[in-house]
Amino acid sequence: MSNLKVRILFSCIAIPVVFFCLWLCDASRLLLMCFLSGAGAWEWSRMASKMYSGPSMLVLAPFCSVLFTLAWIFESGKFFGLSPIHGLVGFVLLLVFTLYILVAFSKVAIDHLFPWMILQLGAPLYLGLWGSLNVFLLGSGSFSLVHSYKFILVMTAMWGCDSFAYFIGKAIGKHKMAPEISPKKTWEGAVAGTVFSIIWAIIWAKSVFGLDICQGAILGFVLAVAGQIGDLLMSTLKRWSGTKDASQIFPGHGGVLDRGDSFFLAAPMVVLLFLFINGAI
Repeated sequence: MSNLKVRILFSCIAIPVVFFCLWLCDASRLLLMCFLSGAGAWEWSRMASKMYSGPSMLVLAPFCSVLFTLAWIFESGKFFGLSPIHGLVGFVLLLVFTLYILVAFSKVAIDHLFPWMILQLGAPLYLGLWGSLNVFLLGSGSFSLVHSYKFILVMTAMWGCDSFAYFIGKAIGKHKMAPEISPKKTWEGAVAGTVFSIIWAIIWAKSVFGLDICQGAILGFVLAVAGQIGDLLMSTLKRWSGTKDASQIFPGHGGVLDRGDSFFLAAPMVVLLFLFINGAI
């Protein structure tokens, strides 16, 4: 079976599964967030291990990333009818730093200790502490996608932005954006993706976020810029570590960090933007 057919077949299965999880209930939505956080951290740790020798973190990295996800879930007070547990994320941050420092000082050679620890810590910090802010885009309830509209808007904006950037860049792109990191990305494609994201956000901003046209345009612009930077960030890590795909978790598509690279930077940016503007999301 050709790679294109594998990609299409997997997409036909995976997309309904994702929407089913978002529709079903709190537990299914949050389990999906934990899977994305843990799998992404596992992929990050695999790539980081290629650059600096040290103990395997393929278990500890996803474990710590999922801990951060759970910490945001329970500190938010948005799910399962539970009251917020204040300070939980800070406690998990202290725990994760302690674990990584203990592993580094006991198992890593001194000449690799600091770069190894910083690079490996990036997995739970980026995918868990930062990336799992996306739980604030989810609501609480069962058997309805209305509780996931904000999440879906950001997710589809990233899909569309990536697709428009790719196809327009391939068709008319002349000016390379970052040739040493991602040779196929062009400024023409980036502009096209940004335009799509802005239009998409304007269309749905009122019904999903309660924003006017100008605010929707700002939201779309933030999504596009953050998403494309997130894409370049993961491309840099893959190219630096000599990795083509972060993993093969998704047949024909690569891994979580191949499909979700834009989302992991953009979604938390939206959360922080709304916290700054409204004090809540």
